[in-house]
Amino acid sequence: MKKLSSAFLLLLFLATAGMAQPEARVYDSIAKYSDLVFSGTVISQRSFLRSDSTLFTETVFNDIEVVKSENASRSVNDPEIRIKHAGGTLNGKTVMTPDIPELAVGKRYFVFVKDDGVFHSNPFPGGCKAVIEISKDSRTGGESLSPVSSCRSVAFAPGKGL
Repeated sequence: MKKLSSAFLLLLFLATAGMAQPEARVYDSIAKYSDLVFSGTVISQRSFLRSDSTLFTETVFNDIEVVKSENASRSVNDPEIRIKHAGGTLNGKTVMTPDIPELAVGKRYFVFVKDDGVFHSNPFPGGCKAVIEISKDSRTGGESLSPVSSCRSVAFAPGKGL
């Protein structure tokens, strides 16, 4: 497991982006409420029904670089990190949960997450601001950071069960 290089990228991004003081405080607060902060690449996403018929999605990351891990964090030593959240698509029906970032398989992200062993309908403290996409320039090999552009801003249920 790699450590820290993405932390330097994030700090550089925050310092050079001309971020207003209130915005910087938002990220400070998000980090404070996160058990685990890491960068990783999404390798899979699957939606399931829990035993209580709640639809949830599991996103699996690999190529992990841990930046912060609180004692409560359960995934820090795993080669893959699995994040579960409410909502998703199953059998052609979709349940959306507000302020959950839409993650794509194959993309790399810098993630702030609750990882205390308890299911959180939204495990991202700060919602969509808790996930930052890491893009790699194919020409130079350099990396850049940008907020996740796609976020679930409204919630709806499909009516009858899935």
